[in-house]
Formats: sequence, structure tokens, C-alpha cells
Amino acid sequence: MDRRDQGEAAAEDKTCPLALLPDDVLADVLRRLPPRGLAVSRCVCKSWLAIVDAHRLLRADLLPLSLGGFFINFHNYYLSEFFAPHSHRPCISGKHDYLPQARTDSWGYVDDHCNGLVLIHENDDNNDEIGYVLNPATRWVAPVPPCPPPPMEIKDTFQVEYLAYDPIESPYFEVVSITRFHWVNKPGDYLYDSSRDAVDPEIEQSEWPPSVCILQVFSSRTGQWEERYFAREGDSMGTVSGMRHCPGDQRNAVYRRGALYVHCQTNYVMRISLSSDKYHVIKPPPGVEGKNYPQFYLGKSSKGVYCASIEGRCRVQIWNLDESGCHMEWVLKHDRDLLKWLLKHKLQYTGPWALQDINYYYDNRNRDHGMEAPAEEKIEWTSQASEDEKFTWSSDDECGHTGYVDILGFHPCKDIIFLSESITRGLAYHLNSSKVEVLGNIYPAGYDKELGNEQLLESSFPYTPCWITQTADDGEWLKRKSPVHVVTHAWDKRV
Repeated sequence: MDRRDQGEAAAEDKTCPLALLPDDVLADVLRRLPPRGLAVSRCVCKSWLAIVDAHRLLRADLLPLSLGGFFINFHNYYLSEFFAPHSHRPCISGKHDYLPQARTDSWGYVDDHCNGLVLIHENDDNNDEIGYVLNPATRWVAPVPPCPPPPMEIKDTFQVEYLAYDPIESPYFEVVSITRFHWVNKPGDYLYDSSRDAVDPEIEQSEWPPSVCILQVFSSRTGQWEERYFAREGDSMGTVSGMRHCPGDQRNAVYRRGALYVHCQTNYVMRISLSSDKYHVIKPPPGVEGKNYPQFYLGKSSKGVYCASIEGRCRVQIWNLDESGCHMEWVLKHDRDLLKWLLKHKLQYTGPWALQDINYYYDNRNRDHGMEAPAEEKIEWTSQASEDEKFTWSSDDECGHTGYVDILGFHPCKDIIFLSESITRGLAYHLNSSKVEVLGNIYPAGYDKELGNEQLLESSFPYTPCWITQTADDGEWLKRKSPVHVVTHAWDKRV
């Protein structure tokens, strides 16, 4: 029995001295704990959870409830940029130079984010891949060992890992590995490669995902990967072969109330309950599944799980997931074309947010020229306008508009979606009022050196800082089983 199980048993024991204390007295005892200990005590038993919540003991300013910015991955740049208000710089950064054996070229590319923790992978001196889960706010780091290969024998697959973490529920995090499928060319296809091994036709026509899905799950509680079986409730999405014809771009995940929602190929969502070992297939919104290479973004906001899609270049469509009935389905909540606003506000690029530009200012070639980061500007949020404002434009302007919109993500607590216009400026679009705010310049310094068709925003993650410090006690397994110890800094002690 581990320490948490012992604590839960003691708390539920009616003869235990703590169980005999009145709720107000126990609340006085618990509020004297440091923030991390208080969050852990909330997970001991139902009665302690109720006391902590009823007396509002958890400090909201330490929890991942506010938006700190966005980690953005640009094509051909190997470091994740941080786009945020000036007030959050430089304490939060895409420069993860506190990693063990960190080098200038190995600070790590953000692969996923969940409630203040980010998942990154880098290569060591032997070119072996190393995974880390880290807290950019407190500079806490925990290594994640390589994931074992999947048990299934399906050719041309690869694994993508996702974080599941909520400090209100548990001090531990999990990493879930999901199977993805490579495009398999056939004779007559463009760039057909006859040297590749042929796939098994019988396997290619089998249903996907299977009735029992075997996933590798890493737990920070044990420090190990575990093979877990998840039973499907409801229908499958299609076949293995069908998954291969939808490569797509960013496929992120959302963790909410003990369930991990993963954006999968063909734009279905896999809802994985880590507590009950069951999963559901949620089909994409009507019309999305029939589009070629649609931009589809999965996120969470004030009313639960959301998804957004860009129709054409500038039309924003947003759905909210209705989980109230037996069948989970997407409900259209917003459908607006931002072309009018973009045409009227062509030249406004400044704002109170800025891109960190670590790829440029920490590149050896640029440092040799003595380049320095630009001074922070003091700018108000002035560029507001309603999408429905009355104004006119010529057909030439409309036809000549070559801009497009990318999705950065959703605000975690407000009905706001954040967008990028042609990788030039960041926008905050308020869904309730159709107001658009210009955040600032999002174009990376020196990015004009890349080819025009390779200047792409590959992925982005809304970052919600978590100031509850992970402790070395949570990672005792690291000291026993890994040569890389938990990294903690004096900065952690401010919490």
C-alpha cells in the first residue's frame, strides 16, 4: 500500500483522530499546508475533498486557470516559440535551457500541453530520443522513458504521446500513446514507392479503432509504462485503410474530468476514460469529414470540449460537444466569415503581445552579429471592431485578398478563440460579441529567409501556468530507476 492509499485508509477510519475533528477545525489544519500538500490532501478521500472545496482552500492564482500565452511550432524551426503578453515575459519561455545536459540546439519542441505541464522530446548525444514532462512556470523536470512498441502488427504506423494531468484531481500525470497510420501509396499514386513492404489486405480492412484498444500508458506514480486494455462503447469509425487517407496536420488532445479527448485521423475524436478503461468514438461535425485537408482544432473552453474549423480562408466555425445524452454529438455554436474585418483592418500589426523569437535571437549566426531582442512596447488594446460593422469594399479588394486564418487555440475560461492571420498578427475573436482584438505581431524574426511555401504554422498550444510546485517526493521513482534526477530550482521556493 503506497502513502496515498495509507492516507486514504486513515482518513476513512472513524477511530482516527483526524476523522473525529469537526470540519472547521480540520479545515484550519489543512489550510496550514503548503499549496502542493493541500492539493494532494484533496485527493486523499471524498470527505477531505469536500472540506477543501467548501472552504475554498486552494489558491486559484496557483492553479492552471488563466491563459499565459501560446507555445507555437513553426515549420523549419526546431524550437517552440512563446507568444504572450509582455507581462509574462521572460518568466515563462520556450527556452527550456534548464533541461539536464541542455544544449543550445536541444531545448525541445513542445509536443503537448495539459494544465501547466508540457511534453517534449529531444535527442541525446547518441541520437536516442528522450522524453521529458516539465513545468515551464516552476522549471520542474521529469524524464519519461521511451514507450514500448505497440503489440499490434500493423505496418507503417507510428506513435504519438499525449499528457493527462489535473493538479486538482491528482499530483500525478499520465502519458498515453496513440497509434497513427502512415499514408500507404499504391501503384498509380503520386510518388509511389515500390520498394516499401506491402501491407496486409485483411488487416487493412479490419475495423478501427478495434472493440478492445490496447494502449501504452505511462504513470508518474509508478514511473513505468503499462499495457492497458480499453473497451469500446458504441461504433467504430471505419477501417485501418481509411485512416491512411487522412494525414492532416496538428492533432492535439484535451484532458477534462478524468477523460482524454484525442483528435484522430479522419477527424474523429477518441474519448478515453482512464478511470473506467472504456472509450467512445465521437464522429466529426457534419460536413467536416467530407472535406479535403480541413483545418480542425480540438480544445476546451468555458462550456467544455470545443472544436473549430476554418472553411475556405477566413470563415470560422465552432462546435461544442454535447455529452448529455446517450450519443455524444457536436452542436454548432458559431459560424462567421472574418473577411470583412480583415479587409478593413489591413495594416494594424502592433499590440500588447509579442513573440519571444528564441529561434532568431539564440541562433549562433544572429548572436555573432550582436543582435538583441527588441525593446518591449507599451501598447493598449486599441484595435477593436465588430465583425458585423457596416462598411463597403470593392470586389477587387475581396478577390485580391490572399490572406488566410490559422487557429491558435481557445481561451480556457472565456468564449474566445485565438487566431493567426497569415502568420502576421495574432487575433482574439470574442464569440459572444464578434469583437476582434489585435494581439500583436506573430511573424518570427528572420522567417523571411525560409521559402514562401514553407512558412507554415504547424501547431500551437494554449499555455495555462500552474504554480503548484511538483516536489521531489512525487518523483522518488526517478532517483531509483533513472540516472537523471528530478530537477528543482530555487525559483520553486517562491510558491
